Amino acid sequence: MRGKVGNEKLFVNARIFTSAPDDSVLYDALLIRDGQVVSVGSRDETKAKAGEVDCSLRIDNAHAQNAEVIDLDGKVILPGIIDAHTHLIMLGASYTKIDMIGKTNAQVQDALRQAKKADSEYLLGKAFIFDALGSPPNRSTLDDAVPDIPVYIDSADVHSCWLNTKAIELLGITKDTPNPDGGEFEKDEHGELTGLFKETAVTEFVWPYLSNLLTLDDRLQLLDMAFEGYLATGVTGVVDMAMQEEDLVALEEYHKRRLGGLPISVAAHWITHNTPTAESRIETVRTAARHRDRLAAIDSPLKVVGIKIISDGVVDSCTAYLTKPYANGSQCGPIWPLEQLKPIVALADSLGLQTAVHAIGDAASVAALDAFEYALEQNGEQPLPRFRIEHLEVVSEESIARLTRLGVVASLQPLHADPVYVPNWREQLGQDERCDRAFPWTEYEHSHVAFGSDAPTAPHHPFPNLYTATTRRSGVDPTLPDPVDPRILSLDRFCLKLEAAIRYYTAGSAYSIRAAKERGTLEPGKTADFCVLSIDPFAQGVETMRRAQQGVLETWVNGERVWQRSA
Repeated sequence: MRGKVGNEKLFVNARIFTSAPDDSVLYDALLIRDGQVVSVGSRDETKAKAGEVDCSLRIDNAHAQNAEVIDLDGKVILPGIIDAHTHLIMLGASYTKIDMIGKTNAQVQDALRQAKKADSEYLLGKAFIFDALGSPPNRSTLDDAVPDIPVYIDSADVHSCWLNTKAIELLGITKDTPNPDGGEFEKDEHGELTGLFKETAVTEFVWPYLSNLLTLDDRLQLLDMAFEGYLATGVTGVVDMAMQEEDLVALEEYHKRRLGGLPISVAAHWITHNTPTAESRIETVRTAARHRDRLAAIDSPLKVVGIKIISDGVVDSCTAYLTKPYANGSQCGPIWPLEQLKPIVALADSLGLQTAVHAIGDAASVAALDAFEYALEQNGEQPLPRFRIEHLEVVSEESIARLTRLGVVASLQPLHADPVYVPNWREQLGQDERCDRAFPWTEYEHSHVAFGSDAPTAPHHPFPNLYTATTRRSGVDPTLPDPVDPRILSLDRFCLKLEAAIRYYTAGSAYSIRAAKERGTLEPGKTADFCVLSIDPFAQGVETMRRAQQGVLETWVNGERVWQRSA
């Protein structure tokens, strides 16, 4: 019995990488029907599938004419990139901020003066790098340039914020304000505020204040910018790693208002702070579960899949939780002590929520693994991916082996190892032996790995990110000369093969959110999410990705072209 042939498109004369395990073939043709992949293979065998119903009955070849044939003239197709760690609203907001990356103190001042208008109520900056400034960030530097309106400048890792005096006053912070747990209002040797806020001093004071300045319409516009940025770079799905009420409201409203709804899939991890009481921490987890259940009943690409815990800080500001001190002799503790971390992880797991733990320092990853093992003891074994560790920048071989044994997803962001960012990272560690195992990506070859950008802490462009993953060279600043230091060159042993890096950014990311059966590879039965490239790193080498911010020609979601580069 013959059924009605659905909406079919046959892509031919292409070079298609499926991201399927152990499959390195670049196929000629791709057939999609009603938003799903039907076949990938040679042109003849794929064309023969056109017209089949449920892939169970061959219709004569004349019915292949029902498929729209698209000749790609030898262009590469990849599965849609899934950014496994990003911050959507913050990414959109980053487009509106003054870029301070690589600037000295004097250049920061010049940028602020140029940006200030007669009607400016405040100024927002992004991506200052500690070692580029020339001297530590201080509010007096900002006051000299802009004394009359508040100024807030994010560090490149977004774990610190540099404020002028006016901004500090508006927040109501004085030199006598106690530091929040897990954070610091930095003071100088005289006990005066420097203007640098770290960790929970940012997340609990600066972020809420700036968030209250945004209207719903503001957030919708920021989402427009974030989605445009992602579609233009071949990204068809993201994992938002700090979802909160106002951002979720904005995403749901976006889906209602915008024609076609959300243009890409969004899997959210609910931000879970270490609040003062166990009751409030428990309620946050239960809130995430309620949103998960509510959204699961709605036909929407927006899902809540888990919780996000920030268990330590970052190396650059000496707030990552390490087993050995920093070069300056300091040694910071965790934001989430283990006795508070374990029950929250176990609760989330018992409710079927995944737990993603930000752990940059080696002691933080040990604590995360301890908490995961505790949850496994409490809740028993289950087959689904349940736990993730985000970043893993300073990590021991023992923790990687343990992570692999437990089935924990290693969620990595290659651009954090970009040579633009790492000089200060290495300096804070004292250039010691920990720097010789920085970002050891190849050691995860037997683990589940997902790639992301952590935008806006690093550029969201997947291809420069892939370039850094495969070379350890800079995709942020392609003009940087290659290293000559033997210690730096020795880190090339951690460079990934191109195919592995692409799989981590597609199939690995899909697995990390329990979506491996639906997306992540171009295999029959999966969602037809993919991108068409203007570059061919397989034939022309990974160097083609270094300047490939415009390396995508088309992005397809659910079998429909949703973005195309204009001529």
